[in-house]
Amino acid sequence: MRATPRIVIKVGGAQISTDEGLAQLLSFVRKTTQGNQQVVLVHGGGKDIGRIHQQLGVPFATESGLRVTSDESMEIVTMVLAGLVNKRLVSMFVNAGVSAIGVCGSDLGIMRSEPINAERLGRVGGPPKVNVQALETMMQQSEIAVVSPVCLGDDGGLLNVNADMVAQSVAIALRADQLDFVTDVEGIRAENGVLRKLDIDGLRALLGESVVTGGMIPKVQAALGAVTGGVGRVRMGHYESLGGNTATEVCG
Repeated sequence: MRATPRIVIKVGGAQISTDEGLAQLLSFVRKTTQGNQQVVLVHGGGKDIGRIHQQLGVPFATESGLRVTSDESMEIVTMVLAGLVNKRLVSMFVNAGVSAIGVCGSDLGIMRSEPINAERLGRVGGPPKVNVQALETMMQQSEIAVVSPVCLGDDGGLLNVNADMVAQSVAIALRADQLDFVTDVEGIRAENGVLRKLDIDGLRALLGESVVTGGMIPKVQAALGAVTGGVGRVRMGHYESLGGNTATEVCG
């Protein structure tokens, strides 16, 4: 039995685009690592990606919640996710005294993916295969591994993969005890307020009844995949609800 708990945290670009958001993330990670857990942070960066596209005059579009990624757009995505955002986070942690290392899919071949639909979406990949041994090597060198959702493609190039998908795949591969999705809301809301506890059947029912909408859909889908894939529990909520154990929690 593994003595050290493993926790995967997924944070979106909206939560790390401001100084306040970064400070909240730092505080949350510090509390999470106090119990000697192994932590992997998977991050997005949609706001910065959109901003750089506009600055460079490169058009972009989204389809079914995924960013259509041309070859030119993939260069921007890589620069932002594997460079700007990843190193912004690593620098923040290290400066605050938290040992951190930043990686993306090409580092030691940690994550490999295949295009979902190259003709329609370009260089957008599906849930990646995770090289657990390579990722564990990175984890052993730091308190927290900061993972960018840029993955190796089957053609040797890079693919843009939804960060929720990456968090799901990483959590399953590591047999994580917990997967936290940091959002801008307290949890999954229904007519009577936030749903605190859900099982797999309840989560499936929410998706089938269209209770979940917008950006919460891929998180719920990833949560369902993670729990059915063996992850101990999945939580969804903002920093306050996650810290106060009032977020939505899903167990198998």
